[in-house]
Amino acid sequence: MKTITYITGSWLFITLMITGCTKNFDKINEPKGVLPEENIGPSTVGQAFAYAQYYGLGAFYVQVEENLHGHIYAQYFTSVPANFSTERFVPNGAWVNLFWNEFYAKSALMLLTTEKVTAQYKMTVANAMAKVWRVVMYHRKTDYFGPIIYSNYGNAQKSVKYDAQKDIYYDFFKTLDEAVAVFKSNPGSNAFGTIDQVYSGKTDSWLKFANSLRLRLAMRIAYVDPQKAKTEAEKAVADGVILVNADNAAVSSTINNVNILSRITYLTDFRASTGLLSALKGYNDPRLPVYYSPAATGGGYTALRNGLPASDRGTAVAPLTSFAGPKWIGNPPRAGTLVPNRVIGAAEVAFLRAEGALRGWNMGGTAKDLYNSGIRLSLLENIPSIATGDADAYVNSTNTPAAINDKWNSPAMSNIQVLYDASGSFEKQLEQIITQKWLAIYPDGYEAWAERRRTGYPRGYALLGSDNPDLKPTDLARRVIYPPVEITTNKAAYDEAVSLLGGTDDAKTRLWWDKKPLTDYPVPTQ
Repeated sequence: MKTITYITGSWLFITLMITGCTKNFDKINEPKGVLPEENIGPSTVGQAFAYAQYYGLGAFYVQVEENLHGHIYAQYFTSVPANFSTERFVPNGAWVNLFWNEFYAKSALMLLTTEKVTAQYKMTVANAMAKVWRVVMYHRKTDYFGPIIYSNYGNAQKSVKYDAQKDIYYDFFKTLDEAVAVFKSNPGSNAFGTIDQVYSGKTDSWLKFANSLRLRLAMRIAYVDPQKAKTEAEKAVADGVILVNADNAAVSSTINNVNILSRITYLTDFRASTGLLSALKGYNDPRLPVYYSPAATGGGYTALRNGLPASDRGTAVAPLTSFAGPKWIGNPPRAGTLVPNRVIGAAEVAFLRAEGALRGWNMGGTAKDLYNSGIRLSLLENIPSIATGDADAYVNSTNTPAAINDKWNSPAMSNIQVLYDASGSFEKQLEQIITQKWLAIYPDGYEAWAERRRTGYPRGYALLGSDNPDLKPTDLARRVIYPPVEITTNKAAYDEAVSLLGGTDDAKTRLWWDKKPLTDYPVPTQ
């Protein structure tokens, strides 16, 4: 039993008792060093910012937040325990309560305090960095839920109103405008120094980061507001985005703040998904031994289909199936891993530009060239020693995803090849771009699931079964339900949020930006 405190601003108004998902998980991952807000000033605000950087990425409840939602809906992983219901599209409100309350009680509070203190003491560059990080933290949340508590957070009211997702996104762009203007006015300057876990306070790097983030968010709204998307994307590229892996935005890991995925690799609760394995095997992808480990029993690379019935799940199947790659293995109390937590990198940016070019936007290159660049950047990021000839061979390969010889006789996930088809239809080229982007951004479950909802790619596999009457095995989960605690403690605001959502509070309701015509969606492979 764990006490979770939910705070708006500095005012505590709710204390909940919630049962954790995994008995040892909370104790092992209990965050240390949360500063009382009243003790944060110019000399200590960096500590608050550092906390928000690491835990604001969902580090505390990574299992119930990313692993049991984004990771499985992106088909990076499959959950093993028979009672983990999200695997078959059934929401779990207790899990959502946990990571919602942690976010608003701790991570969001530390970030809000950072913004307030840096503004109060005219720490202009530091304040701009905090604003960019606000966009990072909140865009993950709104892309999970839709309308969320955003502009009214910290207002010291018992009922805290939600914002519509459109308003949140438009404020993201405005916020990035403000931050970019500061960075441009202060070239070569520094804020936070080495306390900043992304770029050690370097303004010029934060400028590229902010522009790259703008490009990601611009693409997210391509189907709901194409003109705004084009304007924001072209602005981002013109201002300068991340082009090389050395400039990738990633929160560093230490022995105390280990890589976020590594925080849960002591568990046997998740294993490789057949969706990703079909692509890696079929493409003869050199990233396979980086992304997955061989099965402990029997060796080789094996996976599980998503949506397994309870009879095919359980701890006995874990050693027979591939796990996360070797570099992510390790978690307290064992030595942790130091793999940086990538937020956005050069490969993703190249694929975003490739899609923009496909849509006719000015992205500084052709869709084909930017697509090929994205592949090469990802290969180099994961295999720095890869030979140029091997990278060339991959880019020019006509390989397609492979059928998997498993008990379900899983066919190939898709027939999409690596070699770019510049003469293909818009949808075929888009499928190529998004499939390779999905491979490149592993293991970012937040972004991979968001892009799968936005575009329908990669098409992945249909679930082997759904226990949710509102979603068929061939459907996609479109969002995470609101935490039940909001219904009992913030009912009026919750009711308004559901009306802003424009549908029922369930996994089938599409978000504001999720507007691609259903007729253009591919049917997942069965």
